[in-house]
Amino acid sequence: MTDNIHQINSDQLKKEIKTNMRVGLNTMIWGGPGIGKSEIPQQVADELNCKLLDFRANLFDPVDVRGVPYVSDVESGKFTSWAAPDIFPIAERDGDIGIFLIDELPTAPPATQNAFLQLLLTRQVGDYTMPDGWSVISAGNRLTDAAAVYQMPSPVRNRLMHYELEPNINTWCDWALQHDVDSTLVSFLRFKPNLLYSFKADEYAFPTPRSWSFVDKRLKLEKDHRDDSMFFGASAAVGNGPAGEFVAFAKIANELPDIDYLIENPHSYKPTTDPAVMYALTGAVASRAKDAKMDKIMAVNKKLPTEFQVVLVKTLLAKDKSLFNHASVQSWVSANANVIL
Repeated sequence: MTDNIHQINSDQLKKEIKTNMRVGLNTMIWGGPGIGKSEIPQQVADELNCKLLDFRANLFDPVDVRGVPYVSDVESGKFTSWAAPDIFPIAERDGDIGIFLIDELPTAPPATQNAFLQLLLTRQVGDYTMPDGWSVISAGNRLTDAAAVYQMPSPVRNRLMHYELEPNINTWCDWALQHDVDSTLVSFLRFKPNLLYSFKADEYAFPTPRSWSFVDKRLKLEKDHRDDSMFFGASAAVGNGPAGEFVAFAKIANELPDIDYLIENPHSYKPTTDPAVMYALTGAVASRAKDAKMDKIMAVNKKLPTEFQVVLVKTLLAKDKSLFNHASVQSWVSANANVIL
């Protein structure tokens, strides 16, 4: 976007949003299509147990932001007042605390963006005043994203705290494992992290966190990763190249030895130098992690090269953080104190 905005991952961004909320600052999230700009504010709202209202700026004209005029009677005569849009937060209806998300702000015409100037500075629009406990977050694509966006007027820019969200393989994998994303897909993207996000403006289908979530939905329906329809489904979401690589990786994962037998019999592990096999193996083993199996899983882990020991432990902890307190994990951490998890 610009050199004077630092790129941050989703975990860092959520911390920044919460800090801005505490001191009454407005947050602007910039980023490419499909990387989760709109999802981050909802995650913050869920973590804070508050409501989020979603206002799509590109669907409104400037007069819509101010509201509908009506005639009010006062002692000195008749005057025009403005009925604000009911999407704006109302404490009696929506609660005293919440997030007002102005999504797709850069795709709104400059006149509509300018209509938010008063709201962003004084928290008012015409006769409407935003409740004190509500915070404003905006989000949108960059000029370089071929997303039909407008240059944001400088007075609007100067009322926002700007952050550029970057796709990050570690934070995405942590999120994916907590949301039951297919373990083979997670392992594949650990193996090929450059394919988590590869935006090309002239392609219809390209890999993003969002389009990989589409692939995950197909995987939940089509259990046989080797089926031709799996390639067609994946390519429709992420493009032919990434889909072909994923299907090839999935075939490797499907041909792994019996993982449950391996966990019960760690001595049966056969070393390999193929990184694709190692990523598939660590993902498959970690997906079965539970307290009762941890001693044997960590016994398997000790047989792996150190870099893949780290991958397996990171993956199982992303799935269940409480496993960090298991004695076998603590023993591994002590023996590998130089490794950063």
